[in-house]
Parts: sequence; C-alpha cells; structure tokens
Amino acid sequence: MNTNETINKENSQVCPVCKVSINKLGQVQFSSGQMGSRARLYARVCQYVDNRDCINSDPELIGEIKASDRYSTGDNLKNTLDNTFK
Repeated sequence: MNTNETINKENSQVCPVCKVSINKLGQVQFSSGQMGSRARLYARVCQYVDNRDCINSDPELIGEIKASDRYSTGDNLKNTLDNTFK
C-alpha cells in the first residue's frame, strides 16, 4: 500500500451497510468505476436502505440530487438504437 492509499483510508469513513468509502471531501469510492458524490450514492443506494447505520443519510451532506445522479432508465440508449436502425 502506498502512502497516498494510507492517507486516503485514514481520512475516510466506511459505511457498515454498503461498504463504500466516503472521504472528508464527500467523495465516494464505489466498488467499481469513478469516484462519485454523496448525492449519487443516495440516489442509487441509500434511499432504498432502511438502516440506521447508513452513514449517508444527512440531507445537508447529501446535497441536491440531480437527474444524472440516478441510474439511467435506458430511454436514451433505446432512442439512439431506434434512430440508428430505422
């Protein structure tokens, strides 16, 4: 483990419910992919969890949830494919 990884782990909280890491800046390290925000984590996971141990339940820390924070419904891909194969 390099020094940056040690510093990052020491400055992060790990949720006992979903096991993601949230650093002091509010950046979320998901199990795969890029870092995200507390809003993205809430939109995709936390809102569906009924567990007091969730560390991402404070609306002030979560902030505004944007449409891009949610999972895509696939409509954009469907429209693109429909237009491609006309």
